[in-house]
Amino acid sequence: MKKKRRSTKSQAKEVDNKKKVKKVESNDNEELPCCYESEQCPIQARSYLKKKFFQHNNQFYLEEFLTEQERQLSSVIDQCVKFGESNSVLVIGPRGSGKSKLVEKVITDISKDADDTYFYVYLSGIIHTDDRTALQDMARQLQLENVVGDRVFGSFADNLSFLLDALKQDTGKSKSIIMVLDEFDLFANHKNQSLLYNLFDIAQSRQNPLCVIGITCRLDVVELLEKRVKSRYSHRSILTFPAYTFSSYLNIYQQLLDLSENFDCAVFKTRWRRHVEELLNDGLSVKTLQQQFNIRKDIGSIIQLLISPTCSISGSHKFITADDLLQSYSNIHMDTKAAVLNGLSILELTLVIAAKHVLNRRDNQPFNFEMLHNEYQTFSRRRLAGMQTYTKPVAFKAYEHLIALELFKCTEVFTQNSSAKEYKPMCMLVEVSQIQHALQHYPECPTELKNWSDSMFA
Repeated sequence: MKKKRRSTKSQAKEVDNKKKVKKVESNDNEELPCCYESEQCPIQARSYLKKKFFQHNNQFYLEEFLTEQERQLSSVIDQCVKFGESNSVLVIGPRGSGKSKLVEKVITDISKDADDTYFYVYLSGIIHTDDRTALQDMARQLQLENVVGDRVFGSFADNLSFLLDALKQDTGKSKSIIMVLDEFDLFANHKNQSLLYNLFDIAQSRQNPLCVIGITCRLDVVELLEKRVKSRYSHRSILTFPAYTFSSYLNIYQQLLDLSENFDCAVFKTRWRRHVEELLNDGLSVKTLQQQFNIRKDIGSIIQLLISPTCSISGSHKFITADDLLQSYSNIHMDTKAAVLNGLSILELTLVIAAKHVLNRRDNQPFNFEMLHNEYQTFSRRRLAGMQTYTKPVAFKAYEHLIALELFKCTEVFTQNSSAKEYKPMCMLVEVSQIQHALQHYPECPTELKNWSDSMFA
């Protein structure tokens, strides 16, 4: 009887514990406790943030910083959809500044009130590399493949006119067409710019209610247009350059790291938000974010900075730290030439330093292999004590490898009558600061080599 009572009490305690601790199901259908000590909560947070970053469905920067641009674009599209007024506009801004999101949001808002009064066509300069491909996709999106069939026309203008006429066969009056040309600058590479010419010509002549919206990151995109195309473009542009301050930048950073209100574990969510606030008050993390802000101010740069720290979250590493942000910043802005120098052999690194000595003596005039080898031999005789020496053919192989790595570059065009490889004039594509950085971080770098490098500044 006593054993039964004890088992009953233990069962009651287990039921109470299950009530206190919320349960979640993992991908393996195993029940794990959702609490701060569990490894499942950080993994869920990591999964949620990765979806948030890669799906990129955040709208707060549109609502707070692009309100004027949204009003301008909405006015242009409204005139086309509601009153049949044709127009053309370019949305210009750096990558990640919200151009595509701005266009999507405005069209979504308009479709709520006037969904059946217009056609929507989306073309991308990356996908539609010629006018024929663009026209076929236009017919598909306008649901006119059966109308076109195997018909053959003389020119692109005839094809486009037939498509637009086919839209008003039933009613005699065509619906408005909103046409978005993403990567607009790539359409300027099409032959004779026929697509742009005909679209702008239709918008200007008001044959059909058409609104052409170009999305591009090139400020000089209008200069890429031919004269006849440029004359038919309305020269209306909307700029989406980031205009927010560093405090707004930090606010966006905090919103990006914020977990969902429906996150399973309230305890972990509270601790997570507290830790994010501590990061915003940490000197190292704020300095890293300030450096990133000075280089790039767009939302995509914050996401790029946060991807690596987010992916490192695990059961043993539950939160993002300031060191994680600094490491991610260092990886993003890594000096590639300095990284290449760290992978060179001792002989190759010696030839790089020899090239810098020759350039200093020749006032940055081109050099060749013979000059480098003479400098290397001088160094070997005077300073090389504990380092291994190499023959001239071995040194020339190392020299060719430096050319292949594009650390050295020939200053003349290669021809059959040009001089031998040993005498080709070369220039060096490495700075002194990069050489110093490589020597400081090079594993077991000989002292003689460091001293020879330091003598350049003596």
